[in-house]
Amino acid sequence: MSKYSSDTVITDNMALLHSEQCSAAERRLVQLRELALKAVRDSSVIFGENRVTDFAALFDGASPIEDASEEAYSYLTTQKASTDFLDKLTVCSIIAKELSNKGTSLLENLLDLKPYEKNVKIAYFKNAYADAAFRQFSEVLDNPSVTYASDFNAVCEEVYHGRADMCILPLDSSRDAKLISFYRLIDKYELSPIYSCDVTTPDGSVTTRYALCKKSMALPDRSKLNEGRSCFFEFNVDPDDGASLCDVLSGARACGMSLYKIDSIPLAYSESEFACNIILEIGDSHGLDTFVLFLTLAIPQYEPLGIYPHIRTEE
Repeated sequence: MSKYSSDTVITDNMALLHSEQCSAAERRLVQLRELALKAVRDSSVIFGENRVTDFAALFDGASPIEDASEEAYSYLTTQKASTDFLDKLTVCSIIAKELSNKGTSLLENLLDLKPYEKNVKIAYFKNAYADAAFRQFSEVLDNPSVTYASDFNAVCEEVYHGRADMCILPLDSSRDAKLISFYRLIDKYELSPIYSCDVTTPDGSVTTRYALCKKSMALPDRSKLNEGRSCFFEFNVDPDDGASLCDVLSGARACGMSLYKIDSIPLAYSESEFACNIILEIGDSHGLDTFVLFLTLAIPQYEPLGIYPHIRTEE
């Protein structure tokens, strides 16, 4: 047999396998839709206390045959892991769309979001840079009042004890990178960022990112989410064997989000173990719905920190 005819046979066989695979994918998608609708009908799968276990149970199915050759078994196992990830993300996308059509606010239910407040009192530790951040935040609020605190712990306590509605904290510096001590304050006092802005030194050498924080997460206007790349979604995740960092980032990309920054941060209970702090730029509101649902149901070691617009100053 000539090389040409041999290559032709291989090409034809690959085309046939591709066609069979497409047909299987179409049938699989029909079944995934049925799984999604089942979850919508039984809301405990989405919102119940055992939702991670219940969601995983939807995908219990046959494993690759044990008597396959070693090479084939390895290939099938790898393919199944990839397929499981895509199946879960697809089901989450269908659920998000179905709930949106029914008028159910998925994000508000999953994240216990509170409305934005505008006429508020803001606490912060007074210095020239925090003053500059306050001026930027004031532009998106209605005449906020201010109270000054003696240190950053006191700033957070003003909000925690209800003497102020929000506070200003630095999060990140172009010189010192992520400011871990302030993230620990956010965790300790159960705060969430609702806006961010950048303040640069007069000589342009250092830029510090500040956050306006409150005791509960808030959801920006949906139109703001759909502008693309104007809002951030920040969360922590502790990857393990059942939920890899690759799955998280692949899911984000599939949902139209782009990675802004990722850092390793020490866990509160251990100086030797680390979680990943991830900041994504949001692409659109449906993608955010799908991704947050995917994290909630398929990534057990996940903790949301905030969904917040970034205030950009004109240069």
